[in-house]
Formats: sequence, structure tokens, C-alpha cells
Amino acid sequence: MITLDDRIVFTGVLADALEWADQRGVSVTEYDLGGATVLPGFIDGHLHPLPMIFFAMNANFEGAEDMGDVRARLLSHVGEVEPDEWIVGVQYEGKKMPAGQVLSRRELDEICPDRPVLIYARDGHCVIVNSVVLQQTGINETTQDPDGGSIGRYDDGTLNGLFHEKAAGLPLQHMPRPSRKRMLKASAGAFEALAENGITSIGAMLQSDEEGPGGAASSRESVFFPNIRHLIPQSVYSIIIGKTLDGINTLVESSADMDDSPSKPRAFKIFADGTFGSCTACMSEPYADKTCTHGYMTLSDDEIYGRMTAAHLAGYQICIHAVGDQGIANCVDLFERLLEEYPRDDHRHRIEHASIASKPLIRRIAKLGLGICTQPLFIRSEKDWLPKRLGTGRSGMSYPFRDYLDAGIILGGSSDAPIEDTDVIAALDYAVNRGGYHPEQGVTPMEAVSMFTRNAAYLQFEEAEKGTLEVGKRADVVVLSQNPLDVPPQDISKLKVVRTMIGGTFVNSAEA
Repeated sequence: MITLDDRIVFTGVLADALEWADQRGVSVTEYDLGGATVLPGFIDGHLHPLPMIFFAMNANFEGAEDMGDVRARLLSHVGEVEPDEWIVGVQYEGKKMPAGQVLSRRELDEICPDRPVLIYARDGHCVIVNSVVLQQTGINETTQDPDGGSIGRYDDGTLNGLFHEKAAGLPLQHMPRPSRKRMLKASAGAFEALAENGITSIGAMLQSDEEGPGGAASSRESVFFPNIRHLIPQSVYSIIIGKTLDGINTLVESSADMDDSPSKPRAFKIFADGTFGSCTACMSEPYADKTCTHGYMTLSDDEIYGRMTAAHLAGYQICIHAVGDQGIANCVDLFERLLEEYPRDDHRHRIEHASIASKPLIRRIAKLGLGICTQPLFIRSEKDWLPKRLGTGRSGMSYPFRDYLDAGIILGGSSDAPIEDTDVIAALDYAVNRGGYHPEQGVTPMEAVSMFTRNAAYLQFEEAEKGTLEVGKRADVVVLSQNPLDVPPQDISKLKVVRTMIGGTFVNSAEA
């Protein structure tokens, strides 16, 4: 393969490549890969760049084993935070704490009684705060649950510090901005892992107003993003979150959307329900381990349909967050209505996550031509507790990759970072082997690679630009230690990213 500027200009064997270059007077630099394998650069179709920076600058509870570990990590972080900032922790996973150990307002008060503390649950759809935050924000027992969210309470009716879904925005809207110094420091290193993991293109979720779990605190992500765009070497497909189209309309035809720009805002994000972790994903039957609830829709059908119609008629792609089977079914009902009333060829509307679905529901998704952007590493995070949450009768319908592909649905891969790691090799492993979780829903290595290359490009309307190694396409390349199609499936996790090329330039640290 020969690249020139940011394009692939030749593919074939070495002798033919050298002859091609000689005939055209092109001077080439040869790279001996030593038997490594060249693949199209990986595409992460759904991540959150601003929260990635935010998570990088706060206490991280990834892998915390017990409440003592949580306490130690939080207290060690206090000294790094300016006095006027809140103490923030991320990636807390209560389901992995030992029996009887919980994190709520009272526990946070014991750890840090004098400074405001806010903790993000791993799924990003719940926050936990201490009493200082409640006092500073004026949130108390008389505060009502917002539509599409819920405020947690102890048995005596007092607030337990947990805020789910849209209720998370109540404390978040009061959180001070982090110091510029800490933010710039975190920004500098936040995206290095993308290139190190072979990622050459991203689908960037950007809030444009208070819509979304981040609430008002994240309302200007789409405006701020151009200020950090220079830190991100990957090409960007922007997916704008908002109540209206104002945010996406502002970006389209702006400096972020020129013909030669590697950023393209073309999609509109809608949140329809929550997550398994918070028991807020909308299910057709109650949760097996929390039978008092089956989750809920975060928006009414009329509101969802109004946003769908506006985006569809404006020519934008619709990306709708739906996790639970009933949440997905409700969205499919609305897509059926939308496409019957306003037919549109090649719409490529898609469902984000689509974490559990029956075969009849999958057939309906396929019939509408909807794509799905999924996260294989959700299985790694959830496989130990999800069967208990869903019940044995339903767990086999979760993350049904095999069923989706067999139905003819375009299935793209992503990380939902910072919720999951951007380690594409690990994601390939879990797409194929699933960590032993319902292996009958595993895909072939070729199908797994396609999820992060060809399929992901298609879901971003960019199959003519990327996703395969062809003449004329962007010179986005990942070099792996071995060919994932040749190694035994159980050895996929042992693969290493050797080099990453974006637009004809090696960008990972090994080639810097």
C-alpha cells in the first residue's frame, strides 16, 4: 500500500507498488512491518470527548474492591483540587461492592464532611452527592422528581443523595467549572489512548443544551468542542444532543463543517430511556432483582416523535438511546410511524445500545433499515450481575449480536467512553468470545472487525471515505501484531496495536 498526503493511492504487493511509484516519479519511504497485519483504522462510533477529559481529571473508582478503597482514592484526590471546586469521583460501580457496603449521602458525609462531593455511577446516568452539595444547591425533601428522572430517598423519606437520569442535572447544574490548569493538563493526555488503541475516527456525542444526563452543566459541549478540536487527531462525526435542532444547525455550515474539514455534524441524539445499572432502562417486565420497577422512558412518546420528525425532515440522522426491550419497542413504533408518514431513502437512522431485544423485535428493526451502534465491553462490565438483574429467562436476549447480524442489521461498534475503555482489541474479544456470557450470540472475527471498520463507517455515511483499505480513501490504518482473522478466537485478546496512521501520518507514541 502507498499513501500520499492523506489518501491511499495504491494497494497491492511490494513489487507492483515500487513499479507504480517509479513510473510516477514518486519517492517512497518503506516500512518493514515484520509480519504484522495492516487493517483499516478503527472507528469508535459513539463516545463523549468532553466527559473523557472530565473523567481524566477526577478520582477514578475503576476496579475499586470495597468502600475502604473508595474512601482512600477519594481522599488522595482531595489535595489535587482547588478549594473552590467540588470533589468529584467517577466510575463508581455499587453492584461490585461487597454485600452490605453502599455509597450514599451518609457514607460520603463520613468521608468528606466539609467539602462538596459528587460521584458519578459507572453508567453515567446516576450521581451521588453528600450533604454539603444538598445544602449549597438548596435541594431538599420538598424537591420534586423532574420528568424523566428520580431522586433517591432513604426509608424515612430523607434524601439519600442519589439522583437518577434527568434528576442528575439538579446538582450538576450548580457544580463549579474545574480549574483551567487542571483541565488543560487532562486534555493533553485524554486522547492519546485513542491512537494507541488504533482508533482513527470517532463519533463524538456533544450536548448543545441541558438535555442529557449531564444536564445544564454540559449544555455548551458543542460550542466548546471546537476549542479542543486541535487536540484530537482523529476525524470526527459529530452527534448533537439537544431538545431542539439549534445546536446542530449552528455547527452545520460553520468552520467545523467545511468541505475539507475532518469534522462532520450530521446526526441528532435523543435519549429515550436509562440503563441496566440504574434500573432505569425501560423493560417490558419488572427487573428480577428489583421487582418494584421496570424502568421508565425519559421522554414522552409525543416529545420523542416531535424531535424525530424535526431531525428527519431536516435531513439529519437520528441516533436514539434505547437500552430496555420496551424502550426499544416504543422507539421502533415511532420509527414505523415516522417512515410511513415521511418516507426517506437511505436514512440510516440508528439505535444506540439496543441492549436487549427479542427476535420479533429484531425483525421489526431490520425491516425499517435501522442500524445499531453497540458496545461489546458493556458485556465485560455487566456479565457478573446482569443475569440476576434480568433473570435467566431474559439474559439470553441481552446484547444479541448474532441475532442482529443474522437479521441483516448493520451493527457498528463503539466504547461509549468514558463509560467503557477505548480498547478496541478487548472489544473485538468480547464481540467474538463475550467473556463466556451467552457465547451463542458471539460473532466471527471478521464480523467483529467490520463492526469497528466497514460497518461503523457506513453508520456515519462515510463508507466512501474510510472503513476499508482502497485507493482514494483516507490513509487511516492500524497495524496489529497478528491478523485477528488468523489467530484462534480465544487469542484475540493477545493482539497488540503496533502503529496507527491517521491521514497518512503515524500518530501513536511508538512512531512519534
